[in-house]
Amino acid sequence: MGGQVRMENQSRRIVRTKSHLKTAFIELIEEKGYSHVTVTDIVKRALYNRTTFYHYYIDKQHITEELQNEMVEAIKKTSMDKYQEGDQIQVSSMGPHSFELIYFIEQNKNYFNLLLKADTIPNMHHDLPNAIYQILDEQFEFVSDMPTMNTPAHKRYMAHGTSGLIVEWIKNGYDLTPEMLSKELINILQTMAKGFVVKKSDRKKENEW
Repeated sequence: MGGQVRMENQSRRIVRTKSHLKTAFIELIEEKGYSHVTVTDIVKRALYNRTTFYHYYIDKQHITEELQNEMVEAIKKTSMDKYQEGDQIQVSSMGPHSFELIYFIEQNKNYFNLLLKADTIPNMHHDLPNAIYQILDEQFEFVSDMPTMNTPAHKRYMAHGTSGLIVEWIKNGYDLTPEMLSKELINILQTMAKGFVVKKSDRKKENEW
């Protein structure tokens, strides 16, 4: 029992330390630009030493990749938290909390504001539309009179359009509430689809046979 408690405490300490390092990293990118941030800058801002940094990360590229991967996975998870496999959703029944991603972005402004930086995390601008596309492609089957609605090209178009609106919202200083932006997205979706079905995973499909 004591060993398990020690492991849990150690795990929490690791998560906390890495979170502090990433927060410092994000702040420094905002202030100086990505290319000008060094490991020394990160540890000084986070009030750790270089030994602590190198205990968890190989270099700046390593912490960058972990930060990006975590945010992409969080985008996907947040977007799907309200839905279960097999759900059938009418667009007309959707409400302001149907797009939890919008709330997640507002809660993590410090990270997403980096989308406005010229000298920002490499390829960060592709992360949001690519994550949205993966969600649409892997999780949703739309009910629509448009025969192209469920093609990869149309879903890619939707992903980039949604991402574009979100980035414009960030540029405008989050001038709309998340509820207002969500309603705008629902109104747009309503012009293209009547509803959607949350796909079942391939594994579950196989078990049904």
